[in-house]
Amino acid sequence: MKDTTTIKNLIGLSQEEMSMLLGITESQWSMYKSGKRDIPLAAKQQLAALLSNTQKAKSVSPESIKMAEKEKKSEKEWLKREYKAIDHKQKYLERKIIAIENIRIECFAALEVVHYLESQSENEFTISLANSIKTRATNTLHKHSSSRLLEMKLKKESYEMLKYSLVQKIKEHSTDL
Repeated sequence: MKDTTTIKNLIGLSQEEMSMLLGITESQWSMYKSGKRDIPLAAKQQLAALLSNTQKAKSVSPESIKMAEKEKKSEKEWLKREYKAIDHKQKYLERKIIAIENIRIECFAALEVVHYLESQSENEFTISLANSIKTRATNTLHKHSSSRLLEMKLKKESYEMLKYSLVQKIKEHSTDL
């Protein structure tokens, strides 16, 4: 017997349950599954009957139907919670992106003022102030770099795609129930 996964998947019984049902020891069942030993004829007939019955069974038990419905409902609830969580993360990220874009605009404007001050004045105080502004603006631009902004935008896009997928799954679950 080579394809043990198929038998386990078809019948759904543990090794202990199968051996008890077939009236053999667990070691006999294990050796049969691995192809090292044969099992008694009565056990083979019982196994054949089980496999035959499970393959031709068209109806599903009421317990299976209830369990599947309960799982679908639980999955749909989880999907809705996950959608809300992703939506919240996306909105938070959108606000951060806007804030960083505004900070970057202000820093570039400050650098323009620095350029103006440096070109217009030879006053030591004005040049010192310009250098201070320049240092602050460049440090802030490094902290809120364009690559960091791009990373946040890509993450926002991934949240949008994930939300779309979640909506599709929620719709699928609605039609399944």
